[in-house]
Parts: sequence; C-alpha cells; structure tokens
Amino acid sequence: MNSRHIGSSSLQREGRLYFIDNLRAALTMLVVLHHLVYFSIYNEVLSQGSIGAVMGLLFLAFNQTFFMGTFFLISGYFVPSSFERNGATRFIKDRFIRFLVPFIFYVLILSQVQSIEVYMLNQEPFTWQTYFSHLTYGPMWYVELLFVFVCLYAVWAKFMSKNKLSVVRQSTPPTYRMFTVFVMILAVGYFIIRLWVPALDLPGGSPGVQSFVGLFTASGYDLPQYVGLFILGIIAYQRNWFRNIPDSMGRAGFGIAIGASILLLPLVLLFGVDGLQFSGGWNWTSLVYSLWEALFCVGVILGLIIFFRRRVFHQGKGWSFLSAHSFVIYIIHIPIIAIVIAGLKVIHFPPSFMFLAMILITIPLCFLLSYIIKQIPFASKIL
Repeated sequence: MNSRHIGSSSLQREGRLYFIDNLRAALTMLVVLHHLVYFSIYNEVLSQGSIGAVMGLLFLAFNQTFFMGTFFLISGYFVPSSFERNGATRFIKDRFIRFLVPFIFYVLILSQVQSIEVYMLNQEPFTWQTYFSHLTYGPMWYVELLFVFVCLYAVWAKFMSKNKLSVVRQSTPPTYRMFTVFVMILAVGYFIIRLWVPALDLPGGSPGVQSFVGLFTASGYDLPQYVGLFILGIIAYQRNWFRNIPDSMGRAGFGIAIGASILLLPLVLLFGVDGLQFSGGWNWTSLVYSLWEALFCVGVILGLIIFFRRRVFHQGKGWSFLSAHSFVIYIIHIPIIAIVIAGLKVIHFPPSFMFLAMILITIPLCFLLSYIIKQIPFASKIL
C-alpha cells in the first residue's frame, strides 16, 4: 500500500516510555535471580529433592514461559524507530557494535570465568584444549539471536522501501481477538518445534535439529515465543499498543494466566509427566502444555505491561540507575555467580546459608561492577 512513511507521524515524537525501561530493568533482575536459582540447583547448593530445589524448579519453569520473550517484545518495539532514525547501514553497524562486540568478548573471555569452578575446585589445568572445551555464549545467546532478528527486519524494511510500500503508524488499541489468534499461533508453534526440541531440555527429539537451533539459543523449545513476540513488538510500535492497551486487558491477562494454570496444568501433571510426554511429540498432553504456556506467556506479559504503566511509570534514582546498567548486569551476572559459588565453596561456607549468601553477594557485585565498567570510556560507548 502506498502511504506516508510512519517516521513522519507525530506519534513518534511522544515522550520516553519510562515504564518500559523500568519493566526491562526489573526483568534483568529476574534473570539474575533465575540463574542464581539455576546454578544453586546445578551445583547442589539446593540439594536434589529438597523443598527448596522443587520450589526452585517451579520458579524456573514459570519464568521460562515469559521472561526472555518479553525482552524480545520490547526490543521489537524499538527497532522500527531506530531504523528510521539511522538508516539501514548505520542501523546494522550500531547493532553490530552493541551486540556482537559484547557477544565475542563473552565467548572468548567471560566464558572462562563462568567455568572458574572447574579450574579452581576440580584443579583442571588451563590449556588450549580446556579453553576451547569451555567456550560458551552463556546468556549472550539472546544478543546473538536478537542481532539475527534485527538484520532480518532491516532486509524486510529495505524491501518495503524499495517497492515504495510502507505502514502508517496509528494509535489503534489491540483487541482480544488479536491476542487469541496470537495465542493459537504460538501454541501451534510450541507444539511443532517440540517434536524435535523437547520442552525444558528434557530427553528425546532430534539431536541434529537441537544442535542447529542451539547455535542461536539456549532454549530452542521456546524459539516460536522469541520470533512471535519480536514480530508482535514491531506491530505494537506501529499501533502504539504500549500506550493504548486498555487497563482491563492487564487484569484479564493475569486472570487468564492463573485460570489456564488451574485448568490445564493439572491435566499435564496427571497424564503427561509419566514418560515426559508433555515435553513434546504427537500426543495431546504436549498440545495442552503448549496451549498453557502460550496463554500464560501472553497473559503475564499483558499484566506486567499494564502494571508498570499504572504503577511504575516514573524513574527515581534507583530505577534510573538500574535501567542504565541493566545491559551490563545482564552480560556479567553469570560469571559473577560462578565466582561467588566457587569462593563460597573454597572457604567451606555452611551449605544451609549458601543460597542466601549467593543472593546477598551477587546482586551488590553486579551493581558495583556494572558501575565500574560503565566508567570505562570505550565500554560506555558500546554498553
């Protein structure tokens, strides 16, 4: 369709969405807590089978349904305006510097810090062989996959421009029908991908497909969520949804997430846990689990957006600091967790209090080191 480019719309000159900055900052802290719990279970700080470990696994499972997808939604929302301001060449160049430079630094340097326990406690020698064996992208898979998405968006935007096609940005609130369609598409996407990549990294599926998807994400079973929410973020920008989603949808979103959990999860627990059928395959429990996850994901995200828009829409010093340092905290938090765990084990810290100590040490360290890193001129330009 031939129409005026969305960049000329007065909607683009609206004020900064501080509540979205605050939501992204809060999600970053949730990621830190998520990995504190994950590595506590992995390192048996929370002993296997204990109430703490069971609660931790539930915490991880529920987080996994929405928190990284929300990052992709928010990123998708801001991509079109950035592309319009900078043009294709500068847009890709800026994203290359901001995304791939930290990604490469993590893989080459910080991945070894993440593996500090095997060097310190297992006394594994540091050689070229061990160096390459411990290379990993850690949490930076998100940055890698996001770079792929923004490059694909740039190709699409150039195609639209070349063919003199554009989308008029207008303030049109979403409808429940739109979200219902999105939930159905997302549920089908979950079901299909999990024929080859089982949910929650459980056994089964296709090793070849898992290896390929694993090049881009640590949780390939949620790839439809990441793709779908990134695209939805672009649509949300074009329709100004972050500002005009009705407040009632936030309440409904939380209600749907709770209702779906009450109605659908018991079916999965009763009929799908035995043999781990719910994790993927041609069976109805996998379909029910996929539907629950899609409903929970969309419901919680709707609820969070409205909650932050109504309750956390200003930025004091605390939110401002966290928002400015959230990307650095995201990058460095897993190596910091690894150092803290190794240090506590070296001094034989009492196991009963180790998880609490991990929280009390890791979070302040993340703040402190992120502040120091942001003072470095070269780093501050990238981060």
